[in-house]
Amino acid sequence: MDDEKKMDSMLSGILNCINEGIVMITEDLMITYWNPFMEKMTGRRSEEVLGARIDHILPELGRPFFHSAIRGLSAGGNPVFFSAAMHRNMVSPEHRVNLKINRIATNGQNILLLEFMDVTNQFQRIKQLQTYVGQLSHLNTQLKQKEKVIEKLAYYDKLTGVANRALFDKFADKYLNEAKKTGTMLGLMFIDVNEFKQINDTYGHNTGDKVMTRVASLLTESTRKNDIVCRYGGDEFLVLLPGIHSLDDYQHIAERIEDNKKRHIVQDGYDLWLSLSIGISFYPDDGNTISELIEKADEYMYYNKQQSREQQNQL
Repeated sequence: MDDEKKMDSMLSGILNCINEGIVMITEDLMITYWNPFMEKMTGRRSEEVLGARIDHILPELGRPFFHSAIRGLSAGGNPVFFSAAMHRNMVSPEHRVNLKINRIATNGQNILLLEFMDVTNQFQRIKQLQTYVGQLSHLNTQLKQKEKVIEKLAYYDKLTGVANRALFDKFADKYLNEAKKTGTMLGLMFIDVNEFKQINDTYGHNTGDKVMTRVASLLTESTRKNDIVCRYGGDEFLVLLPGIHSLDDYQHIAERIEDNKKRHIVQDGYDLWLSLSIGISFYPDDGNTISELIEKADEYMYYNKQQSREQQNQL
Protein backbone atom coordinates (compact mmCIF):
# COMPACT_ATOMS: atom_id res chain seq x y z
CA MET A 1 0.00 0.00 0.00
CA ASP A 2 2.85 2.30 0.87
CA ASP A 3 4.38 1.48 -2.52
CA GLU A 4 1.15 2.51 -4.26
CA LYS A 5 1.14 5.80 -2.37
CA LYS A 6 4.75 6.41 -3.35
CA MET A 7 3.92 5.68 -6.98
CA ASP A 8 0.90 7.99 -6.85
CA SER A 9 3.04 10.73 -5.27
CA MET A 10 5.76 10.26 -7.88
CA LEU A 11 3.22 10.32 -10.71
CA SER A 12 1.61 13.44 -9.29
CA GLY A 13 5.02 15.12 -9.03
CA ILE A 14 5.76 14.33 -12.67
CA LEU A 15 2.38 15.55 -13.91
CA ASN A 16 2.77 18.74 -11.89
CA CYS A 17 5.95 19.58 -13.84
CA ILE A 18 4.57 18.97 -17.34
CA ASN A 19 4.12 22.10 -19.47
CA GLU A 20 0.64 21.19 -20.61
CA GLY A 21 -2.70 21.01 -18.88
CA ILE A 22 -3.36 17.57 -17.38
CA VAL A 23 -6.83 16.69 -16.08
CA MET A 24 -8.18 13.34 -14.91
CA ILE A 25 -11.91 12.68 -14.77
CA THR A 26 -14.15 9.73 -14.03
CA GLU A 27 -16.47 8.33 -16.69
CA ASP A 28 -19.26 10.44 -15.18
CA LEU A 29 -17.09 13.55 -15.78
CA MET A 30 -16.02 14.22 -12.18
CA ILE A 31 -12.57 15.88 -11.90
CA THR A 32 -10.04 13.88 -9.84
CA TYR A 33 -6.84 15.67 -10.87
CA TRP A 34 -6.03 19.20 -12.10
CA ASN A 35 -2.36 20.05 -12.54
CA PRO A 36 -0.61 23.45 -11.97
CA PHE A 37 -0.33 24.19 -15.69
CA MET A 38 -4.13 23.85 -15.89
CA GLU A 39 -4.42 26.26 -12.98
CA LYS A 40 -2.25 28.74 -14.86
CA MET A 41 -4.31 28.53 -18.07
CA THR A 42 -7.75 28.72 -16.44
CA GLY A 43 -7.09 30.75 -13.29
CA ARG A 44 -8.94 28.03 -11.33
CA ARG A 45 -7.07 26.33 -8.50
CA SER A 46 -7.12 22.58 -8.03
CA GLU A 47 -8.98 22.87 -4.69
CA GLU A 48 -11.83 24.70 -6.44
CA VAL A 49 -12.45 22.13 -9.14
CA LEU A 50 -11.78 18.69 -7.66
CA GLY A 51 -15.04 16.74 -7.43
CA ALA A 52 -16.82 19.08 -9.85
CA ARG A 53 -17.98 18.08 -13.32
CA ILE A 54 -15.52 19.03 -16.08
CA ASP A 55 -18.29 20.52 -18.24
CA HIS A 56 -19.30 22.81 -15.36
CA ILE A 57 -15.76 24.12 -14.96
CA LEU A 58 -15.09 24.28 -18.72
CA PRO A 59 -18.52 25.05 -20.27
CA GLU A 60 -17.22 24.56 -23.82
CA LEU A 61 -16.90 20.84 -22.99
CA GLY A 62 -20.63 20.68 -22.32
CA ARG A 63 -21.27 20.51 -26.04
CA PRO A 64 -22.51 17.34 -27.75
CA PHE A 65 -19.18 16.67 -29.51
CA PHE A 66 -17.46 16.18 -26.12
CA HIS A 67 -20.13 13.99 -24.54
CA SER A 68 -20.28 11.84 -27.66
CA ALA A 69 -16.49 11.38 -27.58
CA ILE A 70 -16.56 10.43 -23.88
CA ARG A 71 -19.27 7.81 -24.45
CA GLY A 72 -17.36 6.28 -27.33
CA LEU A 73 -14.09 6.23 -25.40
CA SER A 74 -15.70 4.73 -22.30
CA ALA A 75 -17.17 1.99 -24.47
CA GLY A 76 -13.66 0.97 -25.53
CA GLY A 77 -13.10 3.30 -28.45
CA ASN A 78 -9.84 4.82 -29.61
CA PRO A 79 -8.28 7.97 -28.14
CA VAL A 80 -9.89 11.17 -29.43
CA PHE A 81 -8.37 14.46 -30.50
CA PHE A 82 -9.86 17.94 -30.80
CA SER A 83 -7.85 20.63 -32.57
CA ALA A 84 -7.61 24.26 -31.56
CA ALA A 85 -8.33 25.21 -35.16
CA MET A 86 -11.79 23.60 -34.99
CA HIS A 87 -12.65 24.15 -31.30
CA ARG A 88 -11.97 27.51 -29.74
CA ASN A 89 -12.28 28.57 -26.11
CA MET A 90 -12.06 25.01 -24.75
CA VAL A 91 -10.07 26.40 -21.82
CA SER A 92 -10.29 30.22 -22.09
CA PRO A 93 -10.51 32.93 -24.75
CA GLU A 94 -6.81 33.71 -24.22
CA HIS A 95 -5.55 30.20 -24.91
CA ARG A 96 -5.77 28.04 -28.02
CA VAL A 97 -5.38 24.37 -27.06
CA ASN A 98 -5.39 20.96 -28.70
CA LEU A 99 -7.18 18.35 -26.58
CA LYS A 100 -6.28 14.66 -26.49
CA ILE A 101 -8.34 12.20 -24.42
CA ASN A 102 -7.22 8.69 -23.44
CA ARG A 103 -8.80 6.00 -21.25
CA ILE A 104 -6.60 4.59 -18.45
CA ALA A 105 -7.49 1.59 -16.29
CA THR A 106 -6.29 2.03 -12.70
CA ASN A 107 -7.32 0.38 -9.42
CA GLY A 108 -10.06 -1.52 -11.20
CA GLN A 109 -11.74 1.54 -12.69
CA ASN A 110 -11.43 3.60 -15.84
CA ILE A 111 -9.99 7.07 -15.62
CA LEU A 112 -10.09 9.49 -18.56
CA LEU A 113 -6.89 11.47 -19.08
CA LEU A 114 -7.32 14.86 -20.74
CA GLU A 115 -4.20 16.55 -22.16
CA PHE A 116 -4.60 20.22 -23.00
CA MET A 117 -1.66 21.26 -25.22
CA ASP A 118 -1.30 25.03 -25.38
CA VAL A 119 -0.65 26.05 -29.02
CA THR A 120 -1.43 29.75 -28.55
CA ASN A 121 2.11 30.77 -29.54
CA GLN A 122 1.92 28.62 -32.66
CA PHE A 123 -1.27 30.37 -33.75
CA GLN A 124 0.33 33.73 -33.04
CA ARG A 125 3.32 32.75 -35.16
CA ILE A 126 1.01 31.56 -37.92
CA LYS A 127 -0.81 34.88 -37.77
CA GLN A 128 2.51 36.71 -37.90
CA LEU A 129 3.54 34.60 -40.89
CA GLN A 130 0.22 35.32 -42.61
CA THR A 131 0.75 39.04 -41.99
CA TYR A 132 4.30 38.74 -43.30
CA VAL A 133 3.13 36.84 -46.38
CA GLY A 134 0.47 39.50 -46.94
CA GLN A 135 3.10 42.23 -46.68
CA LEU A 136 5.35 40.34 -49.12
CA SER A 137 2.44 39.94 -51.52
CA HIS A 138 1.70 43.67 -51.29
CA LEU A 139 5.38 44.47 -51.81
CA ASN A 140 5.51 42.09 -54.78
CA THR A 141 2.47 43.82 -56.30
CA GLN A 142 4.15 47.21 -55.83
CA LEU A 143 7.36 45.91 -57.41
CA LYS A 144 5.44 44.56 -60.41
CA GLN A 145 3.69 47.89 -60.81
CA LYS A 146 7.04 49.67 -60.66
CA GLU A 147 8.46 47.21 -63.19
CA LYS A 148 5.61 48.09 -65.54
CA VAL A 149 6.33 51.80 -65.08
CA ILE A 150 10.04 51.22 -65.69
CA GLU A 151 9.27 49.08 -68.74
CA LYS A 152 6.98 51.76 -70.10
CA LEU A 153 9.68 54.38 -69.63
CA ALA A 154 12.24 52.10 -71.30
CA TYR A 155 10.19 50.86 -74.23
CA TYR A 156 7.38 53.31 -74.91
CA ASP A 157 7.34 56.83 -76.27
CA LYS A 158 6.47 59.23 -73.45
CA LEU A 159 4.35 61.53 -75.61
CA THR A 160 2.32 59.15 -77.77
CA GLY A 161 2.40 55.92 -75.77
CA VAL A 162 3.42 53.78 -78.77
CA ALA A 163 6.67 51.81 -78.94
CA ASN A 164 9.95 53.69 -78.99
CA ARG A 165 13.04 52.74 -81.01
CA ALA A 166 14.34 50.42 -78.28
CA LEU A 167 11.18 48.30 -78.37
CA PHE A 168 11.08 48.51 -82.15
CA ASP A 169 14.63 47.11 -82.39
CA LYS A 170 13.72 44.31 -79.96
CA PHE A 171 10.73 43.15 -82.02
CA ALA A 172 12.24 43.92 -85.42
CA ASP A 173 14.97 41.31 -85.05
CA LYS A 174 12.48 38.78 -83.68
CA TYR A 175 10.01 39.25 -86.53
CA LEU A 176 12.74 39.25 -89.18
CA ASN A 177 14.12 35.94 -87.88
CA GLU A 178 10.60 34.47 -87.86
CA ALA A 179 10.06 35.59 -91.46
CA LYS A 180 13.34 33.95 -92.51
CA LYS A 181 12.41 30.68 -90.76
CA THR A 182 8.82 30.49 -92.01
CA GLY A 183 9.38 31.91 -95.49
CA THR A 184 6.81 34.67 -94.93
CA MET A 185 7.12 38.37 -95.73
CA LEU A 186 7.84 41.12 -93.24
CA GLY A 187 6.41 44.52 -94.05
CA LEU A 188 7.82 47.81 -92.80
CA MET A 189 6.03 51.14 -93.19
CA PHE A 190 7.82 54.48 -92.92
CA ILE A 191 5.31 57.25 -92.15
CA ASP A 192 5.90 60.99 -92.02
CA VAL A 193 3.47 63.74 -90.95
CA ASN A 194 3.45 66.29 -93.75
CA GLU A 195 4.14 69.92 -92.89
CA PHE A 196 4.34 69.14 -89.18
CA LYS A 197 6.87 71.94 -88.61
CA GLN A 198 4.32 74.38 -89.95
CA ILE A 199 1.73 73.06 -87.47
CA ASN A 200 4.18 73.59 -84.61
CA ASP A 201 5.19 77.06 -85.80
CA THR A 202 1.62 78.20 -86.43
CA TYR A 203 -0.32 76.67 -83.53
CA GLY A 204 2.40 75.97 -80.93
CA HIS A 205 4.20 72.89 -79.71
CA ASN A 206 1.42 71.94 -77.28
CA THR A 207 -1.06 71.60 -80.13
CA GLY A 208 1.61 69.89 -82.23
CA ASP A 209 2.15 67.30 -79.49
CA LYS A 210 -1.58 66.54 -79.39
CA VAL A 211 -1.65 66.14 -83.17
CA MET A 212 1.26 63.70 -82.92
CA THR A 213 -0.64 61.69 -80.30
CA ARG A 214 -3.69 61.54 -82.59
CA VAL A 215 -1.54 60.25 -85.44
CA ALA A 216 -0.18 57.52 -83.16
CA SER A 217 -3.74 56.53 -82.20
CA LEU A 218 -4.80 56.52 -85.86
CA LEU A 219 -1.97 54.15 -86.77
CA THR A 220 -2.64 51.87 -83.80
CA GLU A 221 -6.33 51.63 -84.64
CA SER A 222 -5.60 50.95 -88.32
CA THR A 223 -3.09 48.12 -87.76
CA ARG A 224 -3.41 44.59 -86.42
CA LYS A 225 -2.92 43.45 -82.83
CA ASN A 226 0.57 42.01 -83.43
CA ASP A 227 1.81 44.92 -85.56
CA ILE A 228 4.28 47.27 -83.87
CA VAL A 229 3.68 51.01 -84.20
CA CYS A 230 6.82 52.95 -83.29
CA ARG A 231 7.59 56.65 -83.02
CA TYR A 232 10.90 56.76 -84.89
CA GLY A 233 11.67 60.47 -84.72
CA GLY A 234 10.01 63.85 -84.20
CA ASP A 235 7.27 63.44 -86.84
CA GLU A 236 8.19 59.99 -88.17
CA PHE A 237 6.67 56.61 -87.41
CA LEU A 238 7.62 53.04 -88.29
CA VAL A 239 5.15 50.17 -88.41
CA LEU A 240 6.29 46.53 -88.39
CA LEU A 241 3.93 44.18 -90.19
CA PRO A 242 4.85 40.54 -89.42
CA GLY A 243 3.29 37.47 -90.98
CA ILE A 244 2.51 38.99 -94.39
CA HIS A 245 1.72 36.05 -96.66
CA SER A 246 0.72 38.14 -99.66
CA LEU A 247 0.33 41.76 -100.69
CA ASP A 248 -3.39 41.39 -99.99
CA ASP A 249 -2.61 41.15 -96.25
CA TYR A 250 -0.81 44.48 -96.44
CA GLN A 251 -3.49 46.03 -98.63
CA HIS A 252 -6.16 45.67 -95.92
CA ILE A 253 -3.98 47.59 -93.46
CA ALA A 254 -2.96 50.21 -96.03
CA GLU A 255 -6.59 50.88 -96.95
CA ARG A 256 -7.52 51.54 -93.33
CA ILE A 257 -4.63 54.00 -92.99
CA GLU A 258 -5.38 55.54 -96.41
CA ASP A 259 -8.93 56.33 -95.30
CA ASN A 260 -7.53 58.50 -92.52
CA LYS A 261 -4.22 59.80 -93.78
CA LYS A 262 -5.66 62.92 -95.39
CA ARG A 263 -8.39 64.68 -93.50
CA HIS A 264 -9.30 67.77 -91.53
CA ILE A 265 -9.19 67.51 -87.76
CA VAL A 266 -10.12 69.94 -85.00
CA GLN A 267 -7.50 70.30 -82.30
CA ASP A 268 -7.58 72.94 -79.54
CA GLY A 269 -10.22 74.79 -81.56
CA TYR A 270 -8.05 74.89 -84.70
CA ASP A 271 -9.19 73.37 -88.00
CA LEU A 272 -6.08 71.50 -89.21
CA TRP A 273 -5.26 69.56 -92.35
CA LEU A 274 -3.66 66.24 -91.43
CA SER A 275 -1.67 64.56 -94.16
CA LEU A 276 0.66 61.55 -94.05
CA SER A 277 3.29 60.33 -96.49
CA ILE A 278 3.86 56.57 -96.42
CA GLY A 279 6.53 54.28 -97.80
CA ILE A 280 6.45 50.49 -97.52
CA SER A 281 9.18 47.89 -97.98
CA PHE A 282 9.09 44.10 -97.71
CA TYR A 283 11.49 41.39 -96.72
CA PRO A 284 12.91 39.71 -98.76
CA ASP A 285 12.21 41.79 -101.89
CA ASP A 286 13.55 45.10 -100.55
CA GLY A 287 16.27 43.95 -98.16
CA ASN A 288 17.60 41.25 -95.86
CA THR A 289 18.16 43.43 -92.78
CA ILE A 290 16.00 45.86 -90.83
CA SER A 291 18.34 48.72 -91.75
CA GLU A 292 17.91 47.96 -95.46
CA LEU A 293 14.13 47.76 -95.10
CA ILE A 294 14.01 51.11 -93.24
CA GLU A 295 16.20 52.74 -95.89
CA LYS A 296 14.06 51.42 -98.75
CA ALA A 297 10.78 52.38 -97.02
CA ASP A 298 12.21 55.86 -96.38
CA GLU A 299 12.97 56.22 -100.10
CA TYR A 300 9.42 55.22 -101.01
CA MET A 301 8.03 57.58 -98.39
CA TYR A 302 10.07 60.48 -99.76
CA TYR A 303 8.81 59.70 -103.28
CA ASN A 304 5.24 59.66 -101.94
CA LYS A 305 5.82 63.01 -100.23
CA GLN A 306 7.16 64.58 -103.44
CA GLN A 307 4.09 63.35 -105.34
CA SER A 308 1.82 64.79 -102.67
CA ARG A 309 3.53 68.20 -102.91
CA GLU A 310 3.31 68.20 -106.69
CA GLN A 311 -0.41 67.38 -106.56
CA GLN A 312 -0.95 70.15 -104.02
CA ASN A 313 0.92 72.68 -106.17
CA GLN A 314 -1.25 71.78 -109.15
CA LEU A 315 -4.41 72.65 -107.20
